[in-house]
Amino acid sequence: MKIDAHKLGVTGAATSAILYTVCSIWMYFSPNGMVNLSAALFHLQSFGPLAPFFDINAQIFVSGVVQTAVYSYIYAYLFAYVYNYISKKR
Repeated sequence: MKIDAHKLGVTGAATSAILYTVCSIWMYFSPNGMVNLSAALFHLQSFGPLAPFFDINAQIFVSGVVQTAVYSYIYAYLFAYVYNYISKKR
């Protein structure tokens, strides 16, 4: 079975952009909740002095969603490429 690397890349990019948008909306409406959730994901009690730097505005959102989509596209594309390469060898 061959995976279409471009389609998988676009799907991964779109999915990550949607999830980033949801997290950004959550951060905008509940910043303390998101900071606490982020700290828990990193096995921390809190981000302490870094907490004031957790902010969301239009520039940060656009930059973050573009970076997330591009990195996700690259990752998914490379995943499909390597999968196709390995499955072709067998």
